[in-house]
Amino acid sequence: MAAEDFVSRYGPWAVVAGASNGIGLGFAHQLAARGVDVVLVSRNREALDAAADEVESAHPGRATRVVVADLTSPEVAEVIDDATDDLDVGTVIYNAGAEHGGGLFHERPLDDALFLVDLNCRGPVLLAHRFVPRLLARGAGALVLMSSMAAVAGNGYVATYSATKAFDINLAEGLGVELRPHGIDVMTVVAGATATPSLLGSGARVDPDMFAVMQPEEVAREALDALGSGPVLVPGEANRGAYGYLRSIPREEASGLLTQGSTAMYGLPPLV
Repeated sequence: MAAEDFVSRYGPWAVVAGASNGIGLGFAHQLAARGVDVVLVSRNREALDAAADEVESAHPGRATRVVVADLTSPEVAEVIDDATDDLDVGTVIYNAGAEHGGGLFHERPLDDALFLVDLNCRGPVLLAHRFVPRLLARGAGALVLMSSMAAVAGNGYVATYSATKAFDINLAEGLGVELRPHGIDVMTVVAGATATPSLLGSGARVDPDMFAVMQPEEVAREALDALGSGPVLVPGEANRGAYGYLRSIPREEASGLLTQGSTAMYGLPPLV
């Protein structure tokens, strides 16, 4: 899609929540390359400023706006909405990538699990509920939620993360049904292993011999290229094959295979 067509359909401004690095920053670059100005949101002002400078330097003529907001805060949507009320926002991307590493649910702090619920469930609900009316008012736009291959079935050692990312898939599919007749494209991006600071910082061993590792900007590029094609995108040919296979077998088997992957990624004792 030509840049002018992309801007016409998806707006001159996009909000990327969770944009200071990783896939979120990849989205910012890819949007700017398509002629869209970008609002970058995260809770780290220093990282956001650096990301904004990087995007503007790489894409001359494109503008950015930095919004410091905690995606786990009950006020996050209000903060972002107020900071962008003068902008014609046509695309909203909720990219939350936190993970606390692998471990047994009952041995991990409860606060870690509740943090993931706030980040991956409440956050996208708040942002979607606040911004969908703005997208409807313009009569066109996009809402993108990030999910994970870990969400295809229950996943030992990352049980809460897996569950919250499954929530994002169902939310996007349901909103897609509701909003498609109004010109709003909704998509959930089911990403496989991606070399992001968040994943690497969680202690994961992202061995390319074990996982089909992608780069953040590859994921973002595929997602934006696929807008309008359906409610679920699995970036990467190898990941699409794995996703299809996992969905074709009994859920208990899929859960076992995913758990084996988490076991290998975090170097933990086998559960299955």
